[in-house]
Amino acid sequence: MKSIVFLYAGFEQTHAFDSIFSSQSAFERTLTWTRGVEGSLGIVVAVSEKTDGMVRSSLKSQGIEAKIIKREVWLTRDLLEQMALSVSQSGADCAVYSFADRPFLDSVLTKSLLKDHFEYAAEYTFADGYPEGFAPEVIDKGTLNILASLAKEKDKVGLSPVKTGSIFSVIKTDINSFEIETVIAEKDWRMLRLDFSCSTKEKTLACRNLYEEALDKKIPFTARALSEHSESSVKVQRTVPAFYSVQISGFYGVESVYNPLFAENGNSALLSAKGQNPPAMPLEKFRALCADIASYSETAVVSLSAWGDPLCISSLADYVDSVLQYPELSVLIECDGLFVDRATVDLVSSVVKKHPVRENPNPPVTWIVSVDAFSEAAYNLLHPAFAGESGIVKSAANQSAYAYAVNAVALLEEFFPGDVYPQFMRMNKNENELESFYRYWHDSSSPSKGRVIIQKYDNFCGKLSDEKPADLSPLTRPPCWHLKRDMTILADGSVPMCRECVFSNLQGNVFNEGIASVWKKMEEKAASHIAGKYADLCGECDEYYTFNF
Repeated sequence: MKSIVFLYAGFEQTHAFDSIFSSQSAFERTLTWTRGVEGSLGIVVAVSEKTDGMVRSSLKSQGIEAKIIKREVWLTRDLLEQMALSVSQSGADCAVYSFADRPFLDSVLTKSLLKDHFEYAAEYTFADGYPEGFAPEVIDKGTLNILASLAKEKDKVGLSPVKTGSIFSVIKTDINSFEIETVIAEKDWRMLRLDFSCSTKEKTLACRNLYEEALDKKIPFTARALSEHSESSVKVQRTVPAFYSVQISGFYGVESVYNPLFAENGNSALLSAKGQNPPAMPLEKFRALCADIASYSETAVVSLSAWGDPLCISSLADYVDSVLQYPELSVLIECDGLFVDRATVDLVSSVVKKHPVRENPNPPVTWIVSVDAFSEAAYNLLHPAFAGESGIVKSAANQSAYAYAVNAVALLEEFFPGDVYPQFMRMNKNENELESFYRYWHDSSSPSKGRVIIQKYDNFCGKLSDEKPADLSPLTRPPCWHLKRDMTILADGSVPMCRECVFSNLQGNVFNEGIASVWKKMEEKAASHIAGKYADLCGECDEYYTFNF
């Protein structure tokens, strides 16, 4: 049986052409893999304007001939149409498809995929259980024609930009109509959430570190051996932060019983009047911080809501603008809704619109509003006081803070359609409202158009009483995702070990030392988790399995 190898290099921002693997790039290693694909009649490479020249140069240096197809933008339906056409023109029976930035594609695993694909007359074959990046997908000739037609019919998936999983997203629209085969890994490594591609700095560093450790320890470059090693490697699992939670305000508009600051300090964290207090982190400092984040992580989500509601700051739009100066950074704003007004939201929206269209797949700004209940009475149990418009802290029973939260969702959705989420902090006090809350907000006719977040309750390692209605923790404890991916930065630049520490266990100051230096200091704690050792607060914590972006 004959095939063609179809490589997708239509991405815009990538490290696929960085020579970091013994003077080879990820693309060049991908080309080396193509030589071992049995029955291949040729190679087709889908490129963008940005990657065209680099692809041609690499092909020439490797002495490999390939057909190059260039588009300014590659949508999923374009990809499937071109794959179907390329297979038909070549006379092949199937396409062996992969992104072109994967340095560890396994030839033996590929051979197994092709064997099973033809032996069982499959229409689509893939490997399951391995981290992303070790195996291609195999798609039958006739199936490509069907998928191309499906992609035209299904605008939501067909018109989406090509990304990992794009082909399977089309298959899922009519999954029972296809014969699918799977080559299953000896062990399920998917929980590592690793992606061995060179699409971002975070993933590229993981690839480089894995490559160097494999050479040093003489580990075979097979999917199984590399997966096994990744399980115990802190340098593979922890590269640069992907999520920064930054305290730009030290105030809230609404008291929350699940916020440890109120448990310790009463209502002193409430804002007496919007705009009365200066921002906790000066704008000039925040701008310098954004530059450091963009340089160190390149791609990241920057939350403005660490221990304070960012809408308490009248100049919030300037902080949002500081992040969006960097096209690979995104903003997250979590708020209680009290200070969400049309003028502020319009100003933030104007800031977003002034920046060019971004290549980052994340929205420029994502909003989360703490609604927390389906009724005002239940809301008041969780939020017993709030800062009223007069500037005096009032009882929520006298003024409807709940109405502010609900109305904030509708107003934000008007300006940021598709990027607004009402949130429910699930705890004993409101558990009886969970179903009603979910049914209402998950409906497409709700103010959020069906988007909703159910948040796990956190007792902050015993700082708060245990109000968790259900234990969702996994049977086997994995290393903490937050230690591997997150950094919390307080208003003065200091960095606690993690959010659970609140304002204690400080590791350094990013204003004085820089992000890279402080991040390095926390590697030992992450390594101890990967080794299965959980001491101090970590032993009492159950936030380790929650995940930010």
